[in-house]
Amino acid sequence: MALADDSYSLRDLKLMTGQSTASLINIERVFAETYEDQQRLVERAIDYCGTRMAENRHLKQDRKEDELTIDVIEMLLGMGYDATHDTQIGGHCDIVIRGRRDFLWIGECKVHGAYDWLLKGFQQLDTRYSTGLPGQDTGDVLIFSYNARLDDVVKNWIEHLTKNRNDVTVDVSPLDNLVHYSTHLHPGTGRPFRVRHKPINLYWKPDDKGS
Repeated sequence: MALADDSYSLRDLKLMTGQSTASLINIERVFAETYEDQQRLVERAIDYCGTRMAENRHLKQDRKEDELTIDVIEMLLGMGYDATHDTQIGGHCDIVIRGRRDFLWIGECKVHGAYDWLLKGFQQLDTRYSTGLPGQDTGDVLIFSYNARLDDVVKNWIEHLTKNRNDVTVDVSPLDNLVHYSTHLHPGTGRPFRVRHKPINLYWKPDDKGS
């Protein structure tokens, strides 16, 4: 006999997934209703993508910005997200995720080479792509870093950002001190616009290589 649609609780479904982070995110995504819950889960999904990329960074040393971005997109699609690359929203966005009730999250991806390059990405997200409307007032700057000492990269980036954007306030994530949140008033709507600055470690230079 077929089971009714409500035969399983959210807890039951989570238990069925075991320890799979991607599956847990996918299940919670289905049940997420509020803008805040959708945003929180997108950030968890991006964190998961960043972890997987860092684990396999030895295979990504020659990858360009678009290739790394598509790596993220493919993992997001695997978690059930409506995620696209190069979608037109005020211009060509790197990552666009759509959700319930017109939820819209935009990620701007940059391979770190210069801090002005990262600043350009922030400005694109702020002034070109984002709408600043309810449910569309958050996004990420994803920093793919092939450099050593990611902590120094992040520190220098935040200093560069606040020097060039004195309207921005920055807080450290309570979950990861490499992740920062900046907040400012959106130039289009005047509403608070929050950007998460998420670095992804791709540095790989083993001392035993060639030995």
